[in-house]
Amino acid sequence: MNKKLASISATLFFIVFAIEIIRIPGTFTPVSQNLNSIAIELFGNYVVPFEVLSLILVTGIIGMFYIAGRED
Repeated sequence: MNKKLASISATLFFIVFAIEIIRIPGTFTPVSQNLNSIAIELFGNYVVPFEVLSLILVTGIIGMFYIAGRED
């Protein structure tokens, strides 16, 4: 039972992760390689999606460990 729930949890995690990656606007070709401009973009315009994605990742990892380690 645990392996089935863990695989369902992992599948849902990767589906949500893929949807969030697809929803990020813009192109991924670098215009410049200036670290200062990259930091301003990441923590200025994309701070909310960055934080939401980090929360989704942490929640998914904790959920997978909880489901996989639970004894029925």
